[in-house]
Amino acid sequence: MSCSQLAKSCKYLNLTASLLLVLLIAPLAISKDKTKTDQNPSVNVRQEMLKREAANALRRLKRAMEKDAFYSGHVALNIWRSTALDAGTFDQSQYDEFKTRLYEKSINDSLRCFEEFLLEEDIHNANFCLQTWRMHSKELGTYDQAEYEVFKEKLADAKAAKAARRAKEK
Repeated sequence: MSCSQLAKSCKYLNLTASLLLVLLIAPLAISKDKTKTDQNPSVNVRQEMLKREAANALRRLKRAMEKDAFYSGHVALNIWRSTALDAGTFDQSQYDEFKTRLYEKSINDSLRCFEEFLLEEDIHNANFCLQTWRMHSKELGTYDQAEYEVFKEKLADAKAAKAARRAKEK
């Protein structure tokens, strides 16, 4: 084999290798572009799923606020907030409104609970309801120390009346 034939075969070998390399790389580049377009529908599907989940969480929150107690409502509120943030549909003013309604409902329920337990002379549970009222009133910014003192006085009077009744029975 002469030097010119060797040079010619090297050229063909380099050309063949280059052609094979191009043929191997081109499908990879095309498949990457195809993957990008394939991902957009899956991203859209995921976004729709997140929005649907946020809507379901909002429905469950509204139901919990109507029918359930404070802690169930609070959990539903946090779940809605999380799913709405993920879906990109979160509204801070709506969250604040739901939170305010939830705490107002708890305050009203706690006062009703306090009064009922006082009537039943269940001092321990009446005090528990009073403390719940106090904490949630503070959270909402509606706490009134004078009103709390009136309730504490009612509690002390009920406790004294219960003790006097029990002493009289003996």
